[in-house]
Amino acid sequence: MRRHLRIFDFAIANLRRRPAKSLVVVLVYSILVAAIASLMMYVNAFRRESRFLLAESPEIIVQSLRGGRHDLIPIARADVIRAIRGVGTVTPRVWGYYFDPPTGATLTLWGTDSLPEESLAFEEGDVPNDSFVDGCAVGSGLADARFLGVGDRFPIKGFDGSLFAPRVVGIFRSSSSLLTNDLVVLQTAHLRRIFAINPGLATDLAVEVHNSNEVANIAAKIKEKWPDARAITRSQILSTYDAAFDWRGGLWAAFMASCVAAFAILVWEKGTGLSAEEYRNIGLLKATGWKTREVMELKLLEGAIVSLFSFLTGLILAQLHLIWFDGIVFGRVIKGWSVLYPSFEIIPNLDASTLLFCGSLSVVPYVTANLVPSWRASITDPDVALRS
Repeated sequence: MRRHLRIFDFAIANLRRRPAKSLVVVLVYSILVAAIASLMMYVNAFRRESRFLLAESPEIIVQSLRGGRHDLIPIARADVIRAIRGVGTVTPRVWGYYFDPPTGATLTLWGTDSLPEESLAFEEGDVPNDSFVDGCAVGSGLADARFLGVGDRFPIKGFDGSLFAPRVVGIFRSSSSLLTNDLVVLQTAHLRRIFAINPGLATDLAVEVHNSNEVANIAAKIKEKWPDARAITRSQILSTYDAAFDWRGGLWAAFMASCVAAFAILVWEKGTGLSAEEYRNIGLLKATGWKTREVMELKLLEGAIVSLFSFLTGLILAQLHLIWFDGIVFGRVIKGWSVLYPSFEIIPNLDASTLLFCGSLSVVPYVTANLVPSWRASITDPDVALRS
């Protein structure tokens, strides 16, 4: 054990004798690991956020299609769907998108008869249901962008050009800001007037199913009853979110391919051979009685020290980037096109797949590249190595 500790101490001394080279390698190495790890953890954080916000969503959402586009659906179909065995409640929903010129954002307007206080945490406003009759509640992201407070008017232009200005009775933040950052909650009757939606029509129907194993069968029965119907299950929505985040993360992954290529060039240069000084140092060690196995252990420890230090530094930088800076490098690409980007607490999760991917991409190649030329030099005659 004492011999191994002395070799370890000698490896650290070798790295300290070349501080500039060691720092450059550690810097490039750490930035590469930090970029890859933070991207993977950022995408995984959004996946967890999307799963969290969809955990209480309806098992099936029924829409009507016309010309391949989403159209209003007759509320009378809800009674037919309720008659299907295994179906629980069927709730007609009225909602739509509204472009807000002052912010340049596309808002989501949601109609309801009473505010869902159990799912919306109100930061401001008492929000009694009687004051909600002629008022509205807005998400905190929109309130910050429009400088809205409780009691202010929020003007909305209706379908026919008329102006409707409900008074803000509450500012809320839900457990997932991805869902409510740009949300405006209004009375259903007011929303019908704004979008010119007839009382017999709804935007879609939310269907609850008693047995989750029957969701696919019930969705198929709904589509059989109406050729223009589209039944979207919760699992399909989750798959769409995952595909969207994978695609957006892939954009940055393609950009970072250049960084990976630069690191590969560094590893390749390391693996093609040692410098003259390193070659002579190995010859000197062999001349003073070091065995080939001990020389290989020394170079293995040097590579392992640089790799592990850089790897851990990169992981720390990745977490600082996500926690302190809110993932500013990847944020706008991963979050999407919205003007009111949602802000939520990112909890970095270093799972096994992230550690394995970053380690296999960085640690293994560098340590291997450090051993191959060292082995070639260690089996060379010391006299030849010293004269090189």
